Amino acid sequence: MKIHDDFLPDDQFRYLTNYMYGPDFSWHYGIILDEELECDELDNIQFGHIFYSNFQPQSPGFSVIEPIIRSPKLKVTSLFRVKANLNVRTPEIVRHGFHVDLPYKSTTAIYYVNTNDGYTEFEDGTKIESVENRLVTFDSSLKHTGTTCTDSKIRCVINFNYTSEL
Repeated sequence: MKIHDDFLPDDQFRYLTNYMYGPDFSWHYGIILDEELECDELDNIQFGHIFYSNFQPQSPGFSVIEPIIRSPKLKVTSLFRVKANLNVRTPEIVRHGFHVDLPYKSTTAIYYVNTNDGYTEFEDGTKIESVENRLVTFDSSLKHTGTTCTDSKIRCVINFNYTSEL
């Protein structure tokens, strides 16, 4: 597991956040998990945006996240999926349930768009705090869960699934 703070240069980070929080960015309602749910079914919701899937860009905003994908820190060789997740504030932190993103050998990266008291937790108890412009990478076989937040209107992350150079 590797944590990269201040991942993007400030101008690219500001451009990305302005775009994602702007009026032309589309968010779609959906459930978080189908099984192994740790929260109330009523809290099993989020808003998502698919940037990349089925081996091609799915969003007109794909170019906004290309600086992350092309970063030499990730060494992406094959991209599987890129999805933004947005959870709204809840009165108490809600943990959704442990899962793996993909059932085959790959890498997961989570890019934190905003700072809040939500976090990503791994089965071993490790917690990665949501800090804007932070990126964490880890083996996709590691079970993890996301949470909501209580101190910001939203918790927003971008999830990348890919293979990389050894």
